[in-house]
Amino acid sequence: MSTALRFMLFFASAITCLYIGRKLKKSQIQVMDTVFWIGLSIIFVILSVFPDIATILSRLMGFQAPVNFIFLLMIFLLLIRCFFMSIRISQLEDRLRNLVEELAIRECDKNQNVTGEKNE
Repeated sequence: MSTALRFMLFFASAITCLYIGRKLKKSQIQVMDTVFWIGLSIIFVILSVFPDIATILSRLMGFQAPVNFIFLLMIFLLLIRCFFMSIRISQLEDRLRNLVEELAIRECDKNQNVTGEKNE
């Protein structure tokens, strides 16, 4: 792995850790999201400080160069993150739909009670 890539990987990971730490301190990000991003940053810091790990893993998996392994690892982890976010969004949409339905029912009951109509 080239020195320039190692430096960029280390610098980007350190900046990400600091940025996520600030967001967590200001309560602008959930803890589980923070764990993912800090963990990802730590993995990339380790790979930039100890490039032999990436070299060994890339050889074991049959990659031509360690940089290809690093890029594939980044893409794979971000796809996993995207999948879990899709699940969370679906759950939130269901909860929102249920809340809107419940609110509509309550409003309907409230309006019927005010006008004196009875439910049959």
